[in-house]
Amino acid sequence: MKCLTCGEEYSDEFDFCPFCGAYPKKFCPKCFKEINDGGKICSDCGRELLPFEGFKKYQDLKEKGLEYLDKDNFKKSTECFERILKDWPQVEEINFLLAENYAFLGEIDKSLRQYERLAEINPRYMGVYSRIAKIYIEKGEIEKAREYLKKEHDAYPFENEHYIYSMHICFLEDDFEKANRILDRLFAIGPNEDDLLIFKINNDLNLKLVEYDPELEDLNERVKAYLEKNFNYSF
Repeated sequence: MKCLTCGEEYSDEFDFCPFCGAYPKKFCPKCFKEINDGGKICSDCGRELLPFEGFKKYQDLKEKGLEYLDKDNFKKSTECFERILKDWPQVEEINFLLAENYAFLGEIDKSLRQYERLAEINPRYMGVYSRIAKIYIEKGEIEKAREYLKKEHDAYPFENEHYIYSMHICFLEDDFEKANRILDRLFAIGPNEDDLLIFKINNDLNLKLVEYDPELEDLNERVKAYLEKNFNYSF
């Protein structure tokens, strides 16, 4: 066995490196973290630890996938994430990133299946039900979308996205009174800056594409005023 700390070779009979005293590096296949405490199981989840070489392969593929993602090369990034899930199908973060990539590539059904897979792995993964609801809104399956937005609200009542997608349903149904009430709740919990900005941009597009609606414009003005006051935006 080769010590990954000092580089010396030593017998497998030793539990640690006799040259530098370091324990061999291992990794947890469930938590996906490096561990070198000398134990045989993960102290967090109880899973048996595996040799570090497998973890390095995972990390290398993940870094490569994220590099492609930074360059907006969704196809190459997707290939990396698919390779990871072939060996480690339970990794929550990679399932989420792959679902996002499929959406960017226009493969909506694949994206939906990947989000649903993530929800099976971890039913409390923040935002997953909101993303599923968004796809159902795009498909025009509003009742399905409502079902998933309720799941998100039950799990994370202070998460931003499900309020925003709920407002989009209100727009589709011309229920601006309810949309304003939802916006009040969103302002009360302190919305995420990026979510609000995307919401405003989408509404700007809506106002250009459909017949002018003063109630939709009023909602946009409320969002604009909030961004200017709380995030120093100047429109």
